[in-house]
Amino acid sequence: MPEIILHHYPLSPYSEKIRLALGLKGISWKSVEIPVWTPRPKLTPMTGGYRRTPILQVDAEFYCDTLHILRVVDGFSSSGSLYPKGQEALAKALGWWMEKGSFMNAVCLTIGNMPGLPQELIDERRPLFRVNLDPSELRAKRAVYLQRVNAHIAWLAQALADGRKFILGQQASAADLSAYHPIWFARQNGGDEVNELIAFAGMIDPWFKRVAAIGHGNLSEMSPDHAIEVAKTNEPDEAFEWSPEAKNVGLRRGDWVSVTPDDYGNPVYGSLISWAHDEIVLRHEDPSVGQVNLHFPRVGFDTARTDERAA
Repeated sequence: MPEIILHHYPLSPYSEKIRLALGLKGISWKSVEIPVWTPRPKLTPMTGGYRRTPILQVDAEFYCDTLHILRVVDGFSSSGSLYPKGQEALAKALGWWMEKGSFMNAVCLTIGNMPGLPQELIDERRPLFRVNLDPSELRAKRAVYLQRVNAHIAWLAQALADGRKFILGQQASAADLSAYHPIWFARQNGGDEVNELIAFAGMIDPWFKRVAAIGHGNLSEMSPDHAIEVAKTNEPDEAFEWSPEAKNVGLRRGDWVSVTPDDYGNPVYGSLISWAHDEIVLRHEDPSVGQVNLHFPRVGFDTARTDERAA
């Protein structure tokens, strides 16, 4: 089995989601810690400047966005399942709801209670998130962020009110990991004040502890240079699906395209080599790494032909 490499940093809530997924599946993996903010000189050549965290690497294949990474992780092992049989679409949809509804609001609520945030991080995230993360700015809007977070936690509490262990029943799934990580970020970093402000905490505490107990699996550290070498010494895959549906949106295999998150984030450029019902794959090349494939989910990303090249 090839080495499974996660590029992440400890504070990242989306990384916690994937760390738990690897733990739930009982997978051994390599941990490459990246800087919290750009520049990321070791990672950028491999990923075309994609700025979201985490990124999963398998040889010369790089998987971007946790929605897609979860699907890939689920296929690594037959132990457990992130998508219980008969509930696959429901697990994906519930995870999408909780993240989209609560993530940015939980982040803004929490950072508003974190004095001393580095100015470099505030400046770097502003064009990416299109939100000013200065704690003094966020504190002034605390009531708005709090009511938004609590509205979604109320739904979560209602789903768990019948005593079930996890959102879809007795076994943890991708839905639990998606619902957990925004709350985890708030509880880890917001202090007692934020914890006390989050309503329904008592109702979700048993569930929260069960998800936390999943752990991160068997991990070992890997240097960024070693990860680069892994990508450099492996050939990217060539056999990918091509759906005729691509012609309906004016795309052809080999087109130079941009792939951009539809909420926040930066575009990534490359040659389009796969268009499937659930995946977009770009071929990216850099002198320090060679050729690699960048994988994105269809949901949440927009693909467009362009003449622009990555800087």
